[in-house]
Amino acid sequence: MKWLVLAALGAGSPDAATVPLSQPCILEVGSTVGTHATRELAKVLGDAPVKDEFLSTDQHSAQIDAFVASLPAPAREGQLCVSPIADQAIFDYDADKQLLWVNVEAASGTRAFRSSTGKITVRDVVSDEWDTVLADRVLTNALGVSVDGISSTSKTASVGFTTTQMGAFHQQLQYHRFKSAFPSKAFSMPMETSVAREVKPHAAIVYQYRLRSPLVAKGTDVHAATMDSPVSFAVEKSVVLADLVAVGIVDGRTGEVLAVIHTEEKK
Repeated sequence: MKWLVLAALGAGSPDAATVPLSQPCILEVGSTVGTHATRELAKVLGDAPVKDEFLSTDQHSAQIDAFVASLPAPAREGQLCVSPIADQAIFDYDADKQLLWVNVEAASGTRAFRSSTGKITVRDVVSDEWDTVLADRVLTNALGVSVDGISSTSKTASVGFTTTQMGAFHQQLQYHRFKSAFPSKAFSMPMETSVAREVKPHAAIVYQYRLRSPLVAKGTDVHAATMDSPVSFAVEKSVVLADLVAVGIVDGRTGEVLAVIHTEEKK
């Protein structure tokens, strides 16, 4: 795969923002895009048919196909986009080589959890987090020893790719050290220093994807507190299941696509 890079960065148009599910997001160098709210999409996909013991695989596949056909065109045609919760730590600039780097490995994480569709493992990109509650608590054991602890609950919505697919994508990238003891899989794009100084604080990595059956999985990650580790958390997850179409670097001020890698043949 090869980066397609915008030779000269234009002024762009409206600010990059979340767009309705009816509006497509197609990563092409020079185009202007917006991302889709994963929380909203997961809610829509919550009405997808669920397989039970009385449905054959073919019958369930037909139901899924019919459901997808009822969705807005971008959801049917692989024109959905997601970006991680903003974190400028995943970007780095090399002034000597005039390269803007993005830490692809840190932009997603491997999750394994039990869900409404069974146990799943995905490499997911978290884009929405809400209803976060942090509370102090005191744990006391049978001997009367007490420790201060923290209880955390939250809800997240993410887009989950297969670990095999993301692994294959990462293998084609270079290593780069992001102010860390260990290098990470990353990609870069040429950018003059004067331009990078303006763009880097607003740069975003964006993933274009298409839905895959069974479309969405829901579950909860729970960690109980102990005396040795007095922190408990419960994260209610909604994971939109997807196949990767393309990955791009976008100027968050304008939504302009600066560089893109396509991971599947364009149709």
